[in-house]
Amino acid sequence: MIQHLFGGQLLGQSVVAAGRTVEGREINSLHGYFLHAGDGRRPVEYQVQRTRDGRSFSSRRVVGMQDGHQIWTADLSYHTGETGFERAEESPPSLPPEELPSFMEGMRATMGTDSEWDDFDIQWGGPWPPMGRAPEGLPPHNQFWFRFNKELPADPVINAAVLAYVSDLSFLTPVLLPHGAFMWSRGIRATSLDHAVWFHRPFSVDEWLLYDQYSPVISRGRGFAMGGISAADRGRVASTAQEGMIRSTT
Repeated sequence: MIQHLFGGQLLGQSVVAAGRTVEGREINSLHGYFLHAGDGRRPVEYQVQRTRDGRSFSSRRVVGMQDGHQIWTADLSYHTGETGFERAEESPPSLPPEELPSFMEGMRATMGTDSEWDDFDIQWGGPWPPMGRAPEGLPPHNQFWFRFNKELPADPVINAAVLAYVSDLSFLTPVLLPHGAFMWSRGIRATSLDHAVWFHRPFSVDEWLLYDQYSPVISRGRGFAMGGISAADRGRVASTAQEGMIRSTT
């Protein structure tokens, strides 16, 4: 049985692959498309194309290949950074992470599994527990705190890659909550179609970051979600968006 590749792995590894070809500029956006399900047990080859190097911006295209097949494509933009107007939305209301339950402990208790997520502290601020069925009629809103709990180099590329990786976690859950389900609920098949991240200001993933997710619409089998990632002391540091195919298998 194929162990499907987590989309965040494609996001994060694309940030690293493209970042190795850019100097003196930091990532400001990523737009990617999931073309085929990948096998999580097999390696992915990333091909980087230099699409632009201007005075202020650089662009790269990354193609993810597995066993000779294209499974992913992404366009990434890099900016020198400029002085100008500054403003950021404050962090949305939430209990502090110390007062919220551990996502991984909940998953282990219910599903009895460990994963690469053990390298993160994830405190769940949405409906609990985050699996099974949910009460009908919940608002299309979910949030959680996260931070990387291992030592990382002070490298903007690595920090951006880790944030991109986490940005795919549970992103279609707010689409499903009003319909009494989570992404992991039995009888639900939720498949990401595309994903975007905008990086607004410096951050470090070894500090607590709040991921606030909201879904304004689901229609014609496709659900759309938007997200904001905030640092407690300086507001929003990144924004996200995703569309996914939602199917009921029951």
